[in-house]
This record gives sequence, structure tokens and C-alpha cells, in this order.
Amino acid sequence: MLKIPPQRLSPDVLDALIEEFVTRHGTNLAEASAKAAQVRAQLATGQIMIVYDEKTDSTNIVAKDATEPAPAPMSPAQKHHSHAAHNEPRIIYDEPTPPDPSDY
Repeated sequence: MLKIPPQRLSPDVLDALIEEFVTRHGTNLAEASAKAAQVRAQLATGQIMIVYDEKTDSTNIVAKDATEPAPAPMSPAQKHHSHAAHNEPRIIYDEPTPPDPSDY
């Protein structure tokens, strides 16, 4: 797992990475800009970091205390069958995340 300083990415790439991250689990696009601002602030303070996993050839945003490579984004079907997603460190937003309809 390689740590990537946010300032090493172009503004467009950083914007795209953050947008993909905050919308990955079904975030409403109206809420995405507020969550993206929170992710930017957490990147600036070091609470979270950008990492590249050579094994999966994927880039992700993880909590700074994550010790295992973050899994690559999963399809909804993969999420439903995966128990690992419940054990990975989570990014904390100021407001609660809406429940995932697939959990019902």
C-alpha cells in the first residue's frame, strides 16, 4: 500500500477521486459536495489518506490507521455478499450516513 500525498495529484484527478469516493455507496448527488468538502478537510488534517494498492491496481481513501489495503470498489452484488466491508475502517462524516437499502 503506497501513500499518495493529495498535493501530488492534479486538482482534476483529486476532484474525481473524491467525487467517486463520496458517491461510491449511493450518496445523493445533492449531498456529495458537502461530503467532498469534509473529505478534503480530513485529507488536509491527516485523518484520512489516499493510498494506491499495487495488488489490485486501485486507489482509495482510507482512515489513517488502516493497516490493510482497502478493497477495490465493489458492485452492489459483491457488497451484499461481503462481510469484509463491515470490518474495514470507515470515513466519518458529520451527519449520519443513510441506511443502505441492501441491508434490509
